[in-house]
Amino acid sequence: MKRNLLLMMLIASMTAMANVPLKIVRGEQDTVYRAKHNIVAVTEPGNIAKIEGEQVKVYKTGAFGKQVVLKPGENVIEIVVENGKKTARKKLQVFLSAAPASKPQSAELVAEKLAELQYFETTDGAYLQYGDGGDRLGGSKMGYLSPGIVLKAVESKGDLYKVELSQNRYAYISNEYLLPTSRAVKTLNTGSWSISNQGKYDRVSISLPDRLPYRSWTQLDPTTIYVEIFGAMNNSNWITQRGDLGMIEYVDWRQTDSDVLCAVIKLKSAYSWGYSVSYQDNNLVIDVKHTPGLKLNGLKVGLDAGHGGEYPGAKSAIGLTEKEINLDMVMRLKGLLEAEGAQVVLTRDDDSDISMSDRKKVFADAGVDIAISIHNNSGGSPFAEMGTSTYYKHISNRALASCMLGRLLELGVRNFGMTGNFNFSHNAPTEYPNVLLEVLFMSSLPEEELLADPEFRQSVAEKALLGLKDYLSKVAASEESADVR
Repeated sequence: MKRNLLLMMLIASMTAMANVPLKIVRGEQDTVYRAKHNIVAVTEPGNIAKIEGEQVKVYKTGAFGKQVVLKPGENVIEIVVENGKKTARKKLQVFLSAAPASKPQSAELVAEKLAELQYFETTDGAYLQYGDGGDRLGGSKMGYLSPGIVLKAVESKGDLYKVELSQNRYAYISNEYLLPTSRAVKTLNTGSWSISNQGKYDRVSISLPDRLPYRSWTQLDPTTIYVEIFGAMNNSNWITQRGDLGMIEYVDWRQTDSDVLCAVIKLKSAYSWGYSVSYQDNNLVIDVKHTPGLKLNGLKVGLDAGHGGEYPGAKSAIGLTEKEINLDMVMRLKGLLEAEGAQVVLTRDDDSDISMSDRKKVFADAGVDIAISIHNNSGGSPFAEMGTSTYYKHISNRALASCMLGRLLELGVRNFGMTGNFNFSHNAPTEYPNVLLEVLFMSSLPEEELLADPEFRQSVAEKALLGLKDYLSKVAASEESADVR
C-alpha cells in the first residue's frame, strides 16, 4: 500500500512537471573557462522562475535568465519554474576550468613576390580593397571596377593579389575577379571631355585610349565628387558643356601625380542623390543623378529585408528568427510608404534566399531613388538593453543615417550608435542614398520582448517613415536656402 502511494505521488509529480514547460536555450555547456556564466531559458508567460533560489523576471515572451558566478570546478545550478502547485525543475552541471592553453597560431599568410610580372583583366563584380586585411564583412573596399580593366599584379597573399595602380599607388583584389591576359598596363594620355544633361542625370564622359582603373568618393561642404583615374596623364584640352545641367555646377581636373588624373565634379546641391562610374567602350562615364521630387509621392524607395531562406540571421531565445522580424517590419513600412504615394521596390516579399549581388541588382535595375535595409542585431549580454543603430558607408549618406537614428530613438530604446564607413554590401552602392537599420538585438531578452510585439514593429515602421520624411525635408530646406542665396 505504502509502495503504491509513493508510486502515485511520483506519477503526480512527473505529471505536474510535464505541465510546466521549461526549455534551456543557453548555458548548458559541460565545461566553461569564464566564471561569469549566462543562463537563458523559456517557459510560459506568467510563470514564476527561479535560478539558484532567486526569482528572476519572466518576460512577456516567456524568456528569462540570469548571469551566475561559478566557482572553480564542478557547479550545480538549479532552475525552477512554478505555476501554482505545478513545478518544473532542471539542474545544470557546469565545470569551471582554468583557461585552456592557447593553441599555436597558424602561420600568417606571407606575401610572396610573383615570379614574373603578371597581367590580369577584371571581370564582373570586381572591386579593389585598400589593404590585405579583412573581417567577417571582408576587407575595406576602395570601390567597384568595370570589367575589361588590365591590372599588373606584383604580389600574392592568399587569394588576394596586390596590384599596381600607378607608380606610387597599390591596392588589393581577389583573384576570383581576375583573368590572365596578354595585354599589358600602359600610362595613357586622356582625350576630350563632355558634360551633358541626359534628363534624369548629368553625364561626364572622358575619352581614353583604353580602360584604366579608377576610384571615386564624395566630399561634403562643398559637395564634390572626385574620380581618380590611375595610369592617366592629362591631355584633355577640351571640357565641353552641352546645355544646362541639372546637378553639376562645374567640372575640373587635377593631375595629382605624374600618372594619376583626378576629375573634380562640383554639385549644385548640398546633397548627392547618387552617381555611377563605368566604361562605355573606352570612355569613362560618370552619371550624376538629379535631385528627385522631394516628396514621398512618386519617390521610388527600395526596401530590403535582411536574410531569408536558409539564412535566418540571428535567433532569439524563444525561437524568433531575424529574417521573419525583418520582413514583417519591411512589409509594414511598405504599406505606410505606398499610402503616401511612394513606389516601393522590394528585394524579397517572402522567405526567399537572395544573394547580396542580386539584391543590389534589383535596386539598380529598378532605378530606386533611395534604399533602406532592415536588420536586427545580436551579441552582448542577453540581460541588457543594447539599443538601436544605423550604418552608412559613404559620407554623403551620413545625414540620412542620422535622420533615421533620431526617429528610432523616439521608441524609447538605447542609442547603440551611428557607424560610418561600414563595410556592408548594401551600403556600398554609390548610385543612390542608402542606410542600414539594425533595429534592436535579437539576443537581448528585454529587446526580444519588444520585437515579439506587433504593435512595436508597427511603431518601428512608423518611425522609419518619419525618418525618411525628415531627410527629404532637410534636403528641401537646403535647396530653398541655396535658391535664396
